[in-house]
Amino acid sequence: MRFSLCRLALGYFTLLPLSVTLAQSVGRPPTSGTDGIYEVAASEIKRLSSSNAEFPRELSTYELADSVTVTLTISPEGKVKRAKAVSGKIESLKEAAEKTAKKWVFQPYLVNGAPVPVRTEIVIDFDNTFDRYRDPKGNVPVRLDEKTSRALIVKSVQPNYPPDARVGRITGRVALRVIVGEDGRVLALHIIRGHPMLAPAAYNAVRTWEFRPYVENGKAVPVDTQLNIDFMQ
Repeated sequence: MRFSLCRLALGYFTLLPLSVTLAQSVGRPPTSGTDGIYEVAASEIKRLSSSNAEFPRELSTYELADSVTVTLTISPEGKVKRAKAVSGKIESLKEAAEKTAKKWVFQPYLVNGAPVPVRTEIVIDFDNTFDRYRDPKGNVPVRLDEKTSRALIVKSVQPNYPPDARVGRITGRVALRVIVGEDGRVLALHIIRGHPMLAPAAYNAVRTWEFRPYVENGKAVPVDTQLNIDFMQ
């Protein structure tokens, strides 16, 4: 099962549900390693507790998705003794996956009627994108190119060039994904990419912009677009 963010309250901390993909059973009895821990497919053990991964605050404004594979070592009592992320592109999400998995409790795994320690792998999917976004009325935004969406702008402010970035002669482009509502106001906003010293300034400026409502078939509809903000000296 996959959950995705439906609406982002701009500038606020967001908790994202996660989805967990269970490793497929290998179809053979479990065997213990030299350390006495049994290798077990995640589909063969039952999780008793449930908690969602807390999306890192510093990444909540970014448009991103990642899958993190975590190796779990579970005690005979069903408690997670070790959680180690073994794959994933974003360190903060790997840390969040480990932190979440350590809180889980499993039903003890039995071999010949006795509980034993086990090791397994899970995949935690993080999705902080607008790919399945719907506005509050349930309408799916219309995808527009940047040129078309910029023609709808009726109010804009230029981002403040961060003093430290100016002193450091840091220049570049910040790409933003914007969801504009039927009333022309920015409903949701994500940073796609950009220098970390420049991206917040672009984000804070564009969130205040206003657009002329986009009309399709005689009806105002929400818009999904990308805007590029350049910082040059």
